[in-house]
Amino acid sequence: MGAVGGKHAADQFLRNAPAVGIDLNMMFATMSDASEGATRVRQLCLAVPGSGRTAMLFMAPPGEPGEVGDLATQASERVRAVSAALEGLEKAGTGDDGRALFVLAQALPEPGEVWAIRALESAGMTRVGELAYLSLRTGALDDLPEPGPLPEGVSVEPVGDLDDPVRHAALARALERSYVDTLDCPALCGVRETDDVIASHRSTGRFDPNRWWIIARDGSPEGCCLMTHCPEHRSVELVYIGISPALRGAGIGANVLVRSLRAVRDIDAAEVTCAVDRANAPALAMYDALGFGTFSDRVAFIRPVRAPAG
Repeated sequence: MGAVGGKHAADQFLRNAPAVGIDLNMMFATMSDASEGATRVRQLCLAVPGSGRTAMLFMAPPGEPGEVGDLATQASERVRAVSAALEGLEKAGTGDDGRALFVLAQALPEPGEVWAIRALESAGMTRVGELAYLSLRTGALDDLPEPGPLPEGVSVEPVGDLDDPVRHAALARALERSYVDTLDCPALCGVRETDDVIASHRSTGRFDPNRWWIIARDGSPEGCCLMTHCPEHRSVELVYIGISPALRGAGIGANVLVRSLRAVRDIDAAEVTCAVDRANAPALAMYDALGFGTFSDRVAFIRPVRAPAG
């Protein structure tokens, strides 16, 4: 992109940022000093707030050597910008409820963005997994087989009203049970309160409680499958699926996933998408058997920025 096009894109971003919830006060940068002439941004890290008291970090790509320092200088300053963003999240304070505004910083660089990966590692962020982003065309949903019966005592039902403390607690229990010995980014377990996780999941797309399912055994929540419609992308996202060790290995996860996929066939969408840790071989095999294909890869980084309350 040329200088004119780049300036136009930057101006457009600055104009639109507040409308999409981006606080430009959460942009941290190293700057040139007066001896270099006109003051300019050298390296930059932007922290974008998300639901569930999280923030996603984004960095500007490297400049040409000599444009804003040589590559080694750029790398060093990039680490400083990320560190400043993390410190800014720590200092963000508390909300009206007295809870910290942020408890977790995240970043999702592409595997080939080595410059970003090195900066995140040097700033103290933890690599928690390599994510495969998968998709399945909705036209293929009609070809899915009718799922067989579930084992005796196992049931699947919509989550219902999440403002009801009983239903909220049931979902929290289902999530917590599914995290036990999970293969899907296990380092994330316990980093946030379960209520924050639910808030984050709920903020994805257009929440519909009839597309969030709790998996129970003899009435006890043992897992869940959460689907949501993202109309702006003409997609349905599988936000999360997981079951407890007590139900694993019996094909229950695949059975429930097929049920959930068949239940969203009426949505006006082009594809169903999800993300899975590449270390989770059973899940990858399940998605592959259903016809999902990879369209992107990301490297997941996290860092707690403040201990969760309690």
